[in-house]
Order: sequence, then C-alpha cells, then structure tokens
Amino acid sequence: MGFLDGIKVVDFTHAYAGPFCSLFLADYGAEVIKIERVDGGDQARTWGPFKNDYSAYYASFNRGKKSITLDMKSEEGQKIIYDLIKDADIVCSNFKAGTLERYGVGYEQIKQIKPDIIYATISGFGTKGELSKYAAYDNVIQAMSGVMDVNGFADKGPTKIGPAIGDSYTGLLLLLGIMIAFYHRQKTGQGQQVDVTMLGALFGLLEYPVLEYANNGKVISRSGNASKYVAPSDIYRTKDDYIAITVKNDSQWEEFRKILDLPDTEAYATNQKRLENQSVLKTQIEEKLKNYTSKEAEALFDGTQIAASSVMGIAESLENPQLLARDMVIEVQDPVMGPVKLVGDPIHLSENQPITNLPSPTLGQHTEEILMQLGYSEEKICWLRANHVV
Repeated sequence: MGFLDGIKVVDFTHAYAGPFCSLFLADYGAEVIKIERVDGGDQARTWGPFKNDYSAYYASFNRGKKSITLDMKSEEGQKIIYDLIKDADIVCSNFKAGTLERYGVGYEQIKQIKPDIIYATISGFGTKGELSKYAAYDNVIQAMSGVMDVNGFADKGPTKIGPAIGDSYTGLLLLLGIMIAFYHRQKTGQGQQVDVTMLGALFGLLEYPVLEYANNGKVISRSGNASKYVAPSDIYRTKDDYIAITVKNDSQWEEFRKILDLPDTEAYATNQKRLENQSVLKTQIEEKLKNYTSKEAEALFDGTQIAASSVMGIAESLENPQLLARDMVIEVQDPVMGPVKLVGDPIHLSENQPITNLPSPTLGQHTEEILMQLGYSEEKICWLRANHVV
C-alpha cells in the first residue's frame, strides 16, 4: 500500500521521458496501466543493456506498472481505452503533439468521458509553433535549447551532457505538474491538461547564460569545468586521477590556501582577483596535488567546509556508502532477468515510503486481468486476441 493507492493512471508513455514520470507515480502506489503496442510494445524493450535477453533499460523505468497490449487505431481498441479512462484519475503521454488526437484519445475527447481527468503530456515542442508536429530526441533538444553550446571546453566543439537530461528532467517537471493539478482537483473538483515540453525544460535550466545575455548582452559559452563566477572551482589533476573542488568565499580560500601551502599573494586576495588569475592558480593547485592520489587529496579537506570529491566512475558510485545509505541502488527480483540491480527512488518522505521491489511487467502481462476487471467476458477477450486488438 502506497500513498497514491487507489489512484488510477492510464499510461501511454514509451521510451524514457514519460515512463520516468509515471515510474514515480507507481513507486508511491498508483495503479499505472501501461498501454503498449500489440506488435512489440514499448520501443524501450529493444534497448540495451540486456540481461537474459531482456531489457534492463525497460525494467528500470517501468517497475511496478501493469502492461496491456492494445491496437489504439482500432475501434474496439479505442473502446477499451474509453472504458479504462471512465474511472481513471490521470492520463500520461509522451507522444508528439497530435498523435493521440488522431486515435480519438486527445484531451478534448477524453474530458468528454471523464471531465475531471488530469491529462499530462510531454512532447518536444508542445502544441503551438512550427515545430509542434515533429518528434524530438534528447541530443537534438540539448542542441536547440542552448545547453549543448555552454557544455564542453572553449577550444573544442559543443558537447552533449552524458545522461539524457532532456528526458529525465522533463519527466520530473511533468510529475510536478501532475501533483499540482491533482491538488487543484482536490480543492476544486476540476481536472486539467498538464503540458510540458523538452525544449522548454532544458531552456529553463540555463540560468546564468540566459540571464547574462538577456540583461547584460554578455555571451556565456563553453568554459570546461571552471566556474565563471567562483575561483578556484574546477576539476584538478592529481597523482592518479582527478578531483573536483569548489572554494566558495574568501574565508574558505584562506583555509584552502593554507592546506595546500599556496602563496599568500594580493593576486588571490579576492574572488574577483582569483577569477582573473585562475589559469595560473590552477597550475599552482595541480602542482601541489600531483603529490597526492585523488583519495588522499579528498581527505585533505575532511572536516572543512570546502567541497571536494574525487571524480568517481560508475563502478565506484554503485558502492558509494552515501548512495547506499539513501537506497539509491536497489535489487529487484525480475521474472525474466532474475535479480537485477536498478536505480532507487531519490525522493524520500518521512511518512510515505516508495514501493521499489516490484518488477516491470512482461509485454501484455496484465491484459486479461485488466479486461476482466472492466467486465469483458472470456469469450470477448478471446475474440479481441484473435482479431489482434489486444
């Protein structure tokens, strides 16, 4: 039993952005009914990495959900969707704008069946503008939003941020929008559409580059790992690897300078002067750090207010005591893969614990169960299967 127990979600999402959103609804107890294509299901089922020929990628973002296969183009398939939505609370989708409308299950159509429905959609560009008809992928959105232009080093080309933040961050914003809409419905009884775009989400992440140009006409582009506003704040080479360090103010600088025995010079007396001289300062810092391994360098700042960490690889992150203490690495018993390690839920509530031990559904696993709950007879279900509706 979770906090959202009794909440029914009809989930048209696929790939990453939408499933990342509905994953959290499932984690907190909502019944998430995932609508999948009859001919193969969610495209993420074909994405690696695999274990026992089953997609761990799909398993990671669809745990705790139910799967029903359905031909949305067919009249019978649309009728099943309408039956599902009659007592649903939330609809989720991350198809490009206009797709579900063509299948007869757009917001204006659905609210005729369920006026208080919360209809939550992710798309690349939204429902307005010339680009609304196009699909979007993370790397293209990173390029278009400006994120890619400010990521990387000044003497090299623009660089994509490694994880697909255009998907995950937009999914989190949709989750936030759903919760606001749900609270609004609790107060007023009114449903509404929640519309989040990948382009808008990533543009909203740009903070100081947008503010500098919009207000001061100053162009901020790639600066590698160095901060434009604080020094020292960078990635520094050590004897064996790298360490990230940020010194936020002058008092921290004094402590940092003494620990590394850096020169007490007027050139570094203020943050502005350190920014002006950060190239020389970085060389001097790395000259000191070359005598230490990354872990030894990290230990130099134990007990101080100076933020420092060795640059960890994925293998090390999976064993990070802090992440383990927060249940961020979990093991789920999957019916196909067996025990599989997945990323846990980063949201921790003192009174409501997430349910993270349920596996993802096999394709169409709950089709018959869901149809029987809707009142379909065994004979009707057999007919639907024979005619490839489900």
